[in-house]
Amino acid sequence: MISLSRVHVATLCLVAFPGSVALRAQETHETPEHVHTTQSFNLIDYGADATGERDSSPAFDRIMAHVGAVRHVHITIPAGAYRLDRRVILAASGNDTNYGIRVSGAGEDVTELRVTNTEGGLAFRGVGMNRLTCTIADLSLVAVRETAGVALAFDTANPGDHHSRQFTLENILIRGERFDRGSFSAGVDVRNAWYPSLDNVKVTGLQVLPAATPDPLACGILLEDCYSPMLTGCYVWGGVHGLIHRSRLKRPEDGIVRDSYFVGCVEGILIDLVSNAKQWAEPGFHISDCHVNYRDRGVVVRGVRQATISSALFYCSDRTGTQWYRKGRHTINGGDEKTPRPYETRDIDLEHASDIVISHNIFTEPATPNRVAIRIGKASGSIMVSANQFNMSGTAIKNESAEPSYASNNVFGGRPNWAARLTPYIDPAGALQTMDFKPLPRP
Repeated sequence: MISLSRVHVATLCLVAFPGSVALRAQETHETPEHVHTTQSFNLIDYGADATGERDSSPAFDRIMAHVGAVRHVHITIPAGAYRLDRRVILAASGNDTNYGIRVSGAGEDVTELRVTNTEGGLAFRGVGMNRLTCTIADLSLVAVRETAGVALAFDTANPGDHHSRQFTLENILIRGERFDRGSFSAGVDVRNAWYPSLDNVKVTGLQVLPAATPDPLACGILLEDCYSPMLTGCYVWGGVHGLIHRSRLKRPEDGIVRDSYFVGCVEGILIDLVSNAKQWAEPGFHISDCHVNYRDRGVVVRGVRQATISSALFYCSDRTGTQWYRKGRHTINGGDEKTPRPYETRDIDLEHASDIVISHNIFTEPATPNRVAIRIGKASGSIMVSANQFNMSGTAIKNESAEPSYASNNVFGGRPNWAARLTPYIDPAGALQTMDFKPLPRP
């Protein structure tokens, strides 16, 4: 039986063909009562200044005031440079129907939101709602001062229905006014979002600071209490943290980071989902096809099981204690050419992890002899390390757990040979079972 809406009616006609019967639909042009059309608003029409001479933040306020009870809104921002002398807050409340908002420009570096205040650029806030879609696309946020706050923020402050909430960023560039001027304290700050998706999102910090100076960019991308995030084709340059995915109020499930760069960070990726040693997050987090260049730690895992880290390139910027150390460019407090700083750098640091597969990664370039490529902490176990190449100095695998883990088909060395001072394993408990290729002879 076919049930037809009384408003949206399709006239079905039987058309005879030899040996078959087909249905042909002739649709009417009536709009169903339950369909809510999207209303589009051009920021210029509400007083925005595309030359950047006047503050354009009031134009957003006028649009939201005009919107009223409209539940589906598209704000378009034509090409131009729009000054924001205060943070723009796009707020919504109520849970009677779905809510959708989209803010889109004409392209990265074509539509610029130039942030002159200390709080940030765009912020979406939802109150008492869980059925919504928020999308921001095709624009740049530019810090034209130091400490310009958070470039993009999202928070509904309500866990809600995890099958409905969505937050999407597409084709976004977040940067300073110049490579040596202008900075945000954070690029993207997303809280309480279900299934957030970030695609081609680029966040850059200041690019002239020596390694001894803290970068004003505290975090490129922060995901807090977010369920099953997806990051593809993203890039974070500089900052203390490239990506933080952490749990405070609830236990998120899984997530994927692929085809992304986290370069010049103190810590590249921090997955922090454990609040109690006896309560782990739901399974799964997957990192693949990424570049991770870090100073202290590349990927840190707390509270993850049944996950993979694969096909990534890891390299460390701490070169203290090596002939490749350079003052200014590689300056790090506590070390120099002859003395490594008293810190154990770690490409992959498994603090609280189980049933993890680490495969087909490359750990390369010269770095401090204190470097450890993979550290298996005491609270971790059942780690499979397979088909990786360790072309570096330091230690390839350091196992501190009494639970069994496994290493097979790994290669120690490469061209050029950075592995002359490489120790394949440190395993005081003897719980690491190995079946690897023998290290290349040292000169």
